[in-house]
Order: sequence, then structure tokens, then C-alpha cells
Amino acid sequence: MKNAKSILLSVFIGILVLAFVTLLHFSNTLSWIENKTYDSRMKRTTELFHPSEEISVVIIDQDSLDWAKETLGWSWPWPRESYGKMLDFFNRANVKSVAFDMMYTEPSIYGDEDDEKFAEASRRFGRVVQTVFYPSNDSEDATLPIPSIKNSAAKIATVQSLLDSDGVARRARFHSSSKANQEPSLAVASLELGGAMPDVSEIPAAKSKRARESESGMYVRFMSGLDDYIPYSMKVILESEFAIEEAERRGMKYEAGEEQLSPSDFDGKYVFFGLFAPGLFDIISTPIDANYPGVGVHIAMMDTILNEEYLHDVSDVSAVLLILLAVALGIAIVSAFSQKSHSFGVKIVVFLLIEALYIALCYGFFVGGTILPVTAPALALVLSFAATTTKVYLTEGKQRRYLKSAFSQYLSPTVINNLIDNPKALKLGGEEREITAYFSDVQGFTSISENLSPSELTELLNKYLSAMTDIILSYGGTIDKYEGDAIIAFWNAPTLQPDHAKRAVEAAIACQKKLDEMQEELMLMAKSEKPLRHRIGLNTGRAVVGNMGSTQRFDYTMLGDTVNLASRLEGINKQFGTYTMCSKATMDGAIEHGCEMKFRKVSNIAVVGRKEGVLVFEPMEQAEFERRKDDFVNFEVGYNQFVAGDFEGAAETFRKTAEKDPAAAKYITKCQNLAKNPPEKWDGILRATEK
Repeated sequence: MKNAKSILLSVFIGILVLAFVTLLHFSNTLSWIENKTYDSRMKRTTELFHPSEEISVVIIDQDSLDWAKETLGWSWPWPRESYGKMLDFFNRANVKSVAFDMMYTEPSIYGDEDDEKFAEASRRFGRVVQTVFYPSNDSEDATLPIPSIKNSAAKIATVQSLLDSDGVARRARFHSSSKANQEPSLAVASLELGGAMPDVSEIPAAKSKRARESESGMYVRFMSGLDDYIPYSMKVILESEFAIEEAERRGMKYEAGEEQLSPSDFDGKYVFFGLFAPGLFDIISTPIDANYPGVGVHIAMMDTILNEEYLHDVSDVSAVLLILLAVALGIAIVSAFSQKSHSFGVKIVVFLLIEALYIALCYGFFVGGTILPVTAPALALVLSFAATTTKVYLTEGKQRRYLKSAFSQYLSPTVINNLIDNPKALKLGGEEREITAYFSDVQGFTSISENLSPSELTELLNKYLSAMTDIILSYGGTIDKYEGDAIIAFWNAPTLQPDHAKRAVEAAIACQKKLDEMQEELMLMAKSEKPLRHRIGLNTGRAVVGNMGSTQRFDYTMLGDTVNLASRLEGINKQFGTYTMCSKATMDGAIEHGCEMKFRKVSNIAVVGRKEGVLVFEPMEQAEFERRKDDFVNFEVGYNQFVAGDFEGAAETFRKTAEKDPAAAKYITKCQNLAKNPPEKWDGILRATEK
């Protein structure tokens, strides 16, 4: 039921985000930032494309102006005869068209004859495109060239820009906004003269971005600048034409000099002519540059058509599907890791990776000609991720906070985090599983407590219990409870720890070492001249673990024979003079998982309440084992004699190391008692008579 509610809430979040982002997308609310992503894609992919070899650009640059003034005495504006000379040069070649990005709205300051020379050259060439200008998108008030120049042109074309709401030209129009005249654009008119203009219906139309647009036009793919087309200076064109005319007057064959051109260099070219000197040329904002030459838009339009490198938007349905996919991914990222307490960083990494991959995908598709929406899907991913994360924090986070609060008193932070990551590992009410149980008790604590005031006793206990608890928790143990000075703990619950036996043994040895380190301080606090020692019992086996108690109060604890045996082994230490004892099951489990501790067999004993004997061992560090190795060899010989029923022989063997080995000393007494009162049937198993 809880899971179903979570899923329904996620679906509801998804629907809200989808509706909200879709509304923003189709209302053009996101158009400003979307345009910027478009500009970035355009600018960063220019190097992957090459300009058409059919396009040439001729410019009047500062070098041309300086040359004309010094050599010909022309100040600006030049006589229009100069443009006629340029046309004569191109007329000598198979140039498909020459498009003028200049307005000739006033008669030449050099007189009507100057205009007529330009017009005559234009008629001779026959493929000139002159321009008309409309001041606004819905204007019919055309600004045309003077009649002589207008009538000499093969076509009149519009240079009217098609700007988006931010004033940037990303599209180019096919025709003027005039409903009456419908003049073609500069690029379209030139291509029509060259017979290369495809049907407009075959060119992907751009989406209309502004109200009252006469047309939406087409997206154009820009080069990085006009320099990509290797613009020719008007100076070089005129010098070449003058040299050709001089050669003709002399009846000589023209051969282009080092800084001159041959008309054949322009065979099959579309020529654009414009101004490129500071202060003369018109500028326009494009995705490439805010100060881009206006003629560059028309050149880019022609280039896009000639190379058929069209750009087109995805359909509205596809846009919605992309937004939906982004919403689903945002929810999925959070849901996939929602149970992991340490996974927020992973979620962020995956989230950022998907965002980056989608943006890279948008760039890749852009190169191929498809304009994927960037902003709407990216926003949908952000909102769905954020909303779902918030939902998880408010719902599943509540569960995590409860678990941390409920278990912080007896679980290590690592175990708590594992439990939060896998809450199903905790079955409230109890479950059976294999655990390693730990019981410890301070030797002679009753006598110690009699000499201390309540506050002193509390201080001593807190000091001791804190140190031991820190070690147990550091090894992933779970504190069951404290009973006075006794500590009861276990491993492999509530979360799984395959190496639980190894952890328990290593924790027990670490506790013994820590107690040795604290002796001076603890003896002072206990007002005792004897060191404080504690006994530890460990056993591994099946047990029931879980929250047990009443509905108002319960403890996370363990029950079963495995637990009882661990408790008995803690007490059995007294019978052998040892301080750490574990069952064979614990030893085997520890060794299986790489425990480097050494174990010496102490006995096969049947504790109170059990008929069968249990092999018990004393674990220790390798260094101690090596130091006492000879004693343990002697002990093993004596123990084997003891098991065989040779009690007197065993006693003699044990006496050899009794002063150094408490277990050997304890066995001497057992051997003496058994020798006096031999059992009817000896099976080598000791029977404990006390807990």
C-alpha cells in the first residue's frame, strides 16, 4: 500500500511537471534561453562545415578606399561607373549572378551620365540583382533604386531582415513582406538567375517566432564569418579590369599579374557585392556575432541551399515526447537510488551526466540538421528530479530519520546506514538467522562496587562501557543491552554481515587490548590494587532477532539456544582461567572469512542445561600465540591424556606449565578430582556444574 502511494505520488509529480513545462515551451516563455542554446550550437559547429565553392564575395574595404583616393582621385561615394567596371569584369566570365547589397536611392553626385554607365553595364551583364528595402514587416512602403538602375537589373530583391524577438537573425526570408510585390530575397533572386533555386516547399520551413510575420522563412547555417569565403577586394577587381582594357587597347593578350585576377577565376560563381569598410557596411546580430555584416545573412542562406545543409525543428509531438522522457528520467534517477542513504551524490552525478548527454545529443543532432529543444527537456529533468527528491525526503526520509533515532543507541553508524539502505532487512517482530553472540562481564565487579559511591560507580561504568561499546560498534556489532557491567551484543543483524564471526572475534580481542591500556586509569577510579579484567564468551549459530516486547516498549534483541551458550561460555572462562572463549562454530566462521587470530583448544564441555559437549577455544593474536607456543604444545599433550582418561598422567603434564598457563593449572584440579572419583563411563567431555 505504501509503495503504491509512492508510485501514485510520483506519477502525479510527473503529470504536473509535464503540463507546466509543456505550457512554458509552447507559450514561447522559454524562447530567450532556447535561442541562446541555438546560438551556442551554431557557433560551436561552424568548423564542421565548409562554405560552398560557388559563392564569391567582393567588398569595398578600407584598402580599396585608400587605393581609389590615391590612384584615381575618388572620394567616397565612388562614381557608379566603378560598379559598371566590376560588372564588365564579371561579364567576361560565366558568372551566374552579381547581387548588390547596396541601395542606389539617389542619383549619382557625378551626374546622370554616371548612373547611365552603371545601368548600361548592368544591361550588358544581364544577371544583376538590385535591392528594395521595406522599413517594417508589414510595410508596403518600398524604397527602390532610381529608375535607371532599377530597370537595368534582372531582378529586384529584398534585403529585409527576419529577426527573432531578441533582434537576432537566425532565419532568412524567401520573399519580401509586401503582399503586392513579393520580391525574392537577395539569395533567392541570385539562385533563380542561376537556375539553381529549388521549390520553396522542398526547403524545411522554420517555426514562426513572432506575431504578424509575413513568413517564417528558413533557418540558415552560418560560417564563422565572411572570411571563410575569401572575400575579394574591389581594388583587385578594378585593377584587373583596367589591366584587361589596357591589354585590349594594345591588342595584347591579358595575363593576370601577381596581384591581379582572371575572369575565369569566377566561372560558375554567385557573386555578392557589399561594403566592408568601417562605418560603411550595415551590421546585424546573428548567432555568430552581434556585429555581423548584413550581407552575410544572404550569403549564409544561399550557402545553406546550395549545400543542402538545412535545419529543421522537431515536430510538436516529438517535443512533448522529449519533455515526457526527461520527466520520466528525473523521477527514475531518484527512485532508483531512493533507498540508499549514501546515494545523493550518486543521484547528482547521474542527473548531471544525463543532462550533459542530452545536451551533447542536441549538438549532434544539430550537426545533422535537426534542432532538438534544449531548454524544455532540461528544465523538465531538473524539476522532476527536484520534486521527486523532495518527495523522497518528506516520505522515505521520514522513515530513515525514524530508523536512525530508533537504532542509534545500539547500532553503529555504518550498520544504521546499511539498514537505511535496505530497510527490508529489518523484519519487525523477529526473524531467524545465523548470528554471533557476544557476552562480557567484569570479574569481581560486585566487590569493586561495594567500595564506591553511586556517583563514582556510575563514572567508572560509563568510562568502561563507552570504551568497549565504541569498539563493538566500530566492528559493526549491535548492542543488545547493558546489564550493570555486562555487555550483550551480536553481529549479522539487523543487516547481513557474512563475516560476522570474524568481526566478533576481532572485536573481543580489541576489547581485551583496550582494557589493558586503560588499567591504570580504571584501577584509580575503582580504588583497586588489582587490575580490572573482564570475561568474554562468543558463540555462532541460529537465533531469533528482532524487536520484542510490548506494543508500548520493546527492545531489538536476540533469543535462542545460541545466545544461551554464548552466555554460558562467558561464565565458563572462570573454570579454565581464561578471559576470552569461543565455540568451534565461531572459530570456523572467523577462519573461513580470513581471521588471522590464533585459537587453542581449551575443552569439550557440556554447559549447564546441555547434554552434548561443545568444543571451546581461546582466541588470541598471533604474537601472543607464538610467545606461548611451547606452553600450548604441552597443554595439548596433557589435554589428549585427559580425554583418554589418563588423569594422573595428564596432571603431571599440566604441572610443567601450570605456573605460566592458568588453564593448565585449572586442569590439574580437574584431573585430581576425576582420579579420586572416576566416572563410570568417560567420554572426554567435561560437565559444568555451575553457570
